[in-house]
Amino acid sequence: MRLLFVVNDVDFFISHRLPIAEFALKNNYKVFVASNSLPKTKIKGITFFKFDIKRSSIGLWSNLNSLIQLKKIVKSVSPDIVHSITLKSIVLTNLCLIFNRKIKKVNAVSGLGFLFTSERKSVAASIIKGLFKLINYLGKPYYIFQNKNDLEEFEKLGVKENYDLIRGSGVNHKEFKYVFPKTNEKVNIIFTGRILKDKGVLELIKAIEIIPKKIRSKVVLNIYGKIDLENPAHITEKELKKLLKPNFVVWHGNSNDIKNVLALSDIYCLPSYREGLPKSTLEAMAIGRPIVTTNAPGCEDTVLEKINGFKVDIKDYKALSEKLQLLIEDEPLRIKMGKKSREIFEENFTLDKVVKQTFELYDSLIVKN
Repeated sequence: MRLLFVVNDVDFFISHRLPIAEFALKNNYKVFVASNSLPKTKIKGITFFKFDIKRSSIGLWSNLNSLIQLKKIVKSVSPDIVHSITLKSIVLTNLCLIFNRKIKKVNAVSGLGFLFTSERKSVAASIIKGLFKLINYLGKPYYIFQNKNDLEEFEKLGVKENYDLIRGSGVNHKEFKYVFPKTNEKVNIIFTGRILKDKGVLELIKAIEIIPKKIRSKVVLNIYGKIDLENPAHITEKELKKLLKPNFVVWHGNSNDIKNVLALSDIYCLPSYREGLPKSTLEAMAIGRPIVTTNAPGCEDTVLEKINGFKVDIKDYKALSEKLQLLIEDEPLRIKMGKKSREIFEENFTLDKVVKQTFELYDSLIVKN
């Protein structure tokens, strides 16, 4: 069986989908990946192809070139299943294979991105939605959604029966073990993720700034993540540095050791506007930390209100500040909620569950063939 992954960003594939590829190898699949670049280090058993794919490009010639290159890769690999990840990859793959019913198409929607947010209605968004309607009508692909809200959006675009709800990309429960919080000099609030307005970074900094000075002196907000200039919601490094405050709002850039970063934390906060199902939050839950997030799609699925954390309205930095203060001032509550986070994670979001569901889907498609 030959399995081809198509993804915008090779680093995203490695961080979010590599375990599925490795499981496929163990089950005698031949595995291939088409992406924007080759991995920095070789991954045994997986063949990588580079093709020109840019997340933010909507130019006709640029995307036509991507389509031609991808078509050559598909012809070379001759896959049985093509598993496309993120919206741009899904569109290109399905246009490439729109009349091909022999190759099974699995479209993994890991979040709806900036084109689908109501504040950014545009010609580009209309074109993308029109293409999805065409793809769903002619191509009959199979979808994986991470939350019900994204599914509902795609039902408007013609998705009716061919889908599964698989909650996130999973976190290895053996690698990310529960860690009892260490006593820190200050309460350590952590944000991990790309530095984007849509991740709620600006609201989080505001929420920390308005905490009364007496309480704020006990707190440090540590921000981990990279600048993403390709995303229209980006925050530049210059803009971010203007917002940093010595001793209580600190940006560390990207981290290659998130597990230990989370182990040293007391509270995890992701005030995002929309997610698929955020892996960063699942990692914090696995370590055993209370979560403060929003009631946005994807985010809301990670928190049972007042059980393992709190949810606030999108962009409501005052409510965000209030919930953070509750946890800052109450160490027993942080520990209690953190333990509940671990329980919820083990019941719903482990890597084993995600891999099992994904291969049950592959098997069902192969049987249909």
